[in-house]
Amino acid sequence: MIPPGPVPLEETALDPELRAILEADGIHALYPPQAAAVGPVLGGESLLLACPTASGKSLVAYLALVRAARAGRTGLYLVPLRALAQEKADELRRFEPLGLKVGLSMGDFDLSAEQLESLDVLVATSEKADGLLRRGSPWLDRLGVVVADEVHLMRDPERGPTLEVSLTRLRRSYPDLQVVALSATVGNSEEVAAWLRARHIASEYRPVPLKTGVYYDGRITFSDLSTRDIDGATEALPRLVGSILREGGQALVFVNTRKASEQVAQGLRATVAARLSAEERARARAAVAEISEGSDEETEGFRRLAELMPHGTAFHNASLTNPERRIVERAFRDRVLKVLVATPTLAAGINLPARRVIVRDTMRYDDHLGMQAPIPATEVHQMLGRAGRPRFDAYGEALLVARTPDEEDRLMDRYLSAPPETVVSRLASEPALRMHVLALVASGAVRSEEELESFFAATFYGQTLPLDELRDHVANVRRFLEEHDLLAPGRDFAATPFGSLTSQLYLDPLSAIVLRGVLERAPLGVGPFALLAAIAATPDLPPLFLRRGEEPDLMNRYVDEAEELLVKPQQAPLELEIDSFLSTLKTASVLEAWIRETPIVEISERFGIGAGDLRAKVEDAQWLLFAMGRLAARFQRRVSRPIDDLALRVRYGVTEELLDLVRLRGIGRVRARWLYGAGYPDRESLRQAPLDRVAQALRSPRLAEMVLTQVRRPSATETASRSTGRPAATAAPRRPTGRTLDEFPEHPG
Repeated sequence: MIPPGPVPLEETALDPELRAILEADGIHALYPPQAAAVGPVLGGESLLLACPTASGKSLVAYLALVRAARAGRTGLYLVPLRALAQEKADELRRFEPLGLKVGLSMGDFDLSAEQLESLDVLVATSEKADGLLRRGSPWLDRLGVVVADEVHLMRDPERGPTLEVSLTRLRRSYPDLQVVALSATVGNSEEVAAWLRARHIASEYRPVPLKTGVYYDGRITFSDLSTRDIDGATEALPRLVGSILREGGQALVFVNTRKASEQVAQGLRATVAARLSAEERARARAAVAEISEGSDEETEGFRRLAELMPHGTAFHNASLTNPERRIVERAFRDRVLKVLVATPTLAAGINLPARRVIVRDTMRYDDHLGMQAPIPATEVHQMLGRAGRPRFDAYGEALLVARTPDEEDRLMDRYLSAPPETVVSRLASEPALRMHVLALVASGAVRSEEELESFFAATFYGQTLPLDELRDHVANVRRFLEEHDLLAPGRDFAATPFGSLTSQLYLDPLSAIVLRGVLERAPLGVGPFALLAAIAATPDLPPLFLRRGEEPDLMNRYVDEAEELLVKPQQAPLELEIDSFLSTLKTASVLEAWIRETPIVEISERFGIGAGDLRAKVEDAQWLLFAMGRLAARFQRRVSRPIDDLALRVRYGVTEELLDLVRLRGIGRVRARWLYGAGYPDRESLRQAPLDRVAQALRSPRLAEMVLTQVRRPSATETASRSTGRPAATAAPRRPTGRTLDEFPEHPG
C-alpha cells in the first residue's frame, strides 16, 4: 500500500542511527514509494521499484545495502555508466559513520582479493560483476544483496545482455540473494518483477510536479491540454530558455549530436549572459580555471568551454574528458551555469535536474539502420524526467519542440500520450551469446547441454519469449566456438586453454580469434602501426566513422603499409569491406598520432575526434594490447615484448624515451617532455637535480617538490624495475564498459 503523501522518518521502520544520517542530509520524510518500499527492503525481501525519475529510488537501494552490511553480508550496486557509478559511490559514503566501507570499480578486472575483502559495498558496472563471476571471486561468497539500477536498460542492445546474464548468474549462484531493482516507468515492470521473484511497487509519484508539453510557434500545449504563450525572440530555444531564466530557473537542453550541443550552447550564450550577475560570472570563471588546472594538456573541448562558461552556459557530451564533464556537472548543480546543452547520454541516471527541460531532437542517426530513426520513448522520458529540482523548484516543465503542426501532433501522440515502452531481452544477439556461452563454460557454471538450456530458461528471455529461436542461436555459437578451438568438442562442455584465457581476458571470442591469427603471422620486429591496425580491426575496438574526403588518404596509407599489415580486407574471419577496413586504419592512425605525442588539439582537428573519444579509444587499445600480450605469452612468446612495450606507450601517449618519466605521479606526457627538454631524461637524472631547476622546468614549485620526493624515495615496484632494467609491470587495464551512441563522433550523413 503506497501512502498518499510523504511519511515522516519517525513513522517509518528506520532506526535512530539511520534517521540521524538522513536528517543530516536534509531528509525528514520519505516519499510515498520510498515509504512503501522501506519495510520490505529492511525485511530482506527482493523488490522492483518502478517510479519516475527524481522520485528517490536510490535511497531504497542504499538502505538495502546498509541492512546487508550490518548482517555481515556484502552488497553489489550495478550501474550502466561509469559516471553514474562515481555518483552512487559518493552518495553511499554518507553511510560511512555506520561503518559501511564503499568501493568503486568500473572494470578493473585485476582488482585484488585483499582490496575487495575490505569492502561492504562495491559499486560497479554489469561488466565488472560479470568479471567477478567469471573468476569466482571469494568476495561474492558473502553476497547478500544486489542492486540493479536502471534495470529497464536490459532492452539496450549493447549493455542489456550482460546485465541480464549477470543477474541470472547471481540469482542462480546465491539462492537467498536479495535483489533490489530500480526502473523507470515501463509497460511491463510487473513482468520483470516476476522474473526476479521480487515484490512489485510502482508509482507515478514525483516530489516536484511535472508538466509535459510540446512547444510550437510561441505556444506550449501541455499534455493536460492547457496552454502557455512564450514571449521573446523568434527562435524556439532562445524563447524557452530566456523565459525560464527570467523566472529564476535553469534550463537543460537535449540535442541529438555532440556538434549540435556545442552549436546550440554557443547560440544561447547571449541569451544567458544577459541574466548573469557579476558574482555569477566570477564563479563561472573559477570553474573554467579549475578545468585548466586539472590537466597539463589543452583540449578542444576546454577551449570551447572557456568561451562559454563565463557567460553561464556550457555543453556536455562524450567529446569532453571525464574531469571536464565532472566540473561542468558540478557547476550546473551549484547553479553556476544557468543552461546546459547535452546529448542524451546525460539523461541515463546522472542527477542533473533543471526547472525546464527542452528536448529539441527526437530523431538521431542509427548506425545499425544507416539512417535517422526515432529516439525510443523510454529514453525521451528519461530526458523529460530531469525537469524539476527538489528543494529548488516548485514544479518542472518538460518540453518537446515541434517545427510543424503535424509534428506537434506526432510528438504528443508518440511520446506524451502513448503508453510506456516494454522491456525486451536482447540476449539472442550472437555476438553477446559468443561471449556469455564461453564464459559460462569456462567458469564452470555450465557443464552440459542440459545445464546450458536450464540456465537460459532462467533468463528474462527464457521467462518471456519462446526458447526455440534462442536454442538455434546457441547451437550456432557452440559450433563456432568449437571450430575455432575455444570449446573442446564432445558431449560434456569444457573450454580449451585458448577459450579459458579468452574468457579471463573478457575478449569477444571473435577478437581473440583475430588476435591469435595476427600473432601467428607477426614477424620479429613487427612495427607499432601493424599492431595498432590489428587491434583496431577487432570487434572490441569500434572503429571511427570516416568523414567525407578521408578515404583517399587512408587508401594511400593502406597501399603504403599493405605488406606489413597483419589484417587485410576480405580476410577471414572478419571479411571486412573496404570502407570498414579504412575505418580501422583511421582508428590506428589516431592511436599512432597519440603515441607520437601529437597534441590532443591537433589530433582533434586532424581526425575529427574529441578528447573524450580519444581517451575511450586509448583505454580500449591499452586493454586489447594487454590481452594480446597475454595471448602472445601463452602462444607466441617471440613477439610479446614489442606488444607489452606498445601497451605502455599507448597508456601514456608517448615515445619510448619518456616512459620512465611518465610513470611519476603528477607527470603526464606534456610535463614529461618539459623535463626531458630541460636535461632530465629519466628518474635517475632527477635524483640529484636542484629543486629550483625542476620547478622551472615544470612551472610549479609544488609539483617539483612532489616529483623529487618520489624519485628520492622510490617504491618497491620502482626498485624492482631498476634491478631488471625493464619498466615495472602495470596493472591490467580497465576492460571497457558498453558504449553508447554518443560516444562516437557525429555520423557525416
